Amino acid sequence: MRSNGFRLTVMGLVLAILSGCFGGGVFRDRGQDYRSAKLSAPLELPPGVESQTLDDQYVVPGIQTHKPLPGEFEVQPPEPLAKNVGTAEVKIQTLDDHSWILLDGDPNQVWPRMRIFLGRAGLDIAKADGESAIIETEWRDPNGDGASRERFRFRLEEGVQKDTSEIHVLVQINGNEEWPQTSDNAKRESQMVRVVAQYLADQETAGSVSILAQRSDGKGKIFIEGGEDSGPDSRHLRLLLPVDRAWAALGLALVKAGFEIEDDRREVNKYWLTYVDPEAEQPGWFARTFGARRNGLSRYVVEMQEVGPEEARIYLNYQKGRRLREAEREKLLTRIMGYLY
Repeated sequence: MRSNGFRLTVMGLVLAILSGCFGGGVFRDRGQDYRSAKLSAPLELPPGVESQTLDDQYVVPGIQTHKPLPGEFEVQPPEPLAKNVGTAEVKIQTLDDHSWILLDGDPNQVWPRMRIFLGRAGLDIAKADGESAIIETEWRDPNGDGASRERFRFRLEEGVQKDTSEIHVLVQINGNEEWPQTSDNAKRESQMVRVVAQYLADQETAGSVSILAQRSDGKGKIFIEGGEDSGPDSRHLRLLLPVDRAWAALGLALVKAGFEIEDDRREVNKYWLTYVDPEAEQPGWFARTFGARRNGLSRYVVEMQEVGPEEARIYLNYQKGRRLREAEREKLLTRIMGYLY
């Protein structure tokens, strides 16, 4: 009993000390003191003492006569960085049986690095067209027995995002001098894509700019357009890609941007979505446990309109006919744009 009484006494003392520390006793929280801070009067110096070194170094012009503007203004928080590219990465993208390389830098920077790769790989160049950014290799015997021959075509083009490039590889096995529309051997194409991607990933990201391939202005293939004179509901993304690839890239971008796809219909080019703003206040334990947060979800529909075989426009609206605020549409389109590549 004596031992138990001693333990209770010690525990009581510990609790009392802790409550004093964290309840405003020993260590007072000074985190909000700045809110009650007041501007003090300038320092007064004795006569004959120079005050030049005590003047404000960064004076805000006109602050003494500043008057608050009437009304209230909503300051939008900055959109978090959403780009997957731009981080010195080399990625391999795949759609159906076709693969290509995505990397930072416009074709002017990638072109000399590809020339160096071909030289180190022992692939003789048959044609290098800087205007169209295409490099073709000579025929080669991969097995050394004369049973078959192969050659490669490397096509550089600007990526979807600004200051990025794509490298597409075409493989021809035997055949005549006419290049096929698609690679004769998808497996061989995939192997070459991996080899080139690994080489580029091992090199420094900053490359010299070639006088060849000077056809890119570095603006990418995706733009936000519309609005203003044509009305806020016309604000949209314009994507300069083949429509099949644009549809697939859009679906991937929506998921990465935080949207949940409820349904998608390729025949009408629409995605039905739900979305929770990552910057919104997080729900409590009850909402997370019992799904109460579902009531606060916003529901949208994204429509992709095919303008041509190499161009599509992407529109965003609410599902149930409510008008989407211009600021919200701009924010979400910008977020989707950051994940399209």
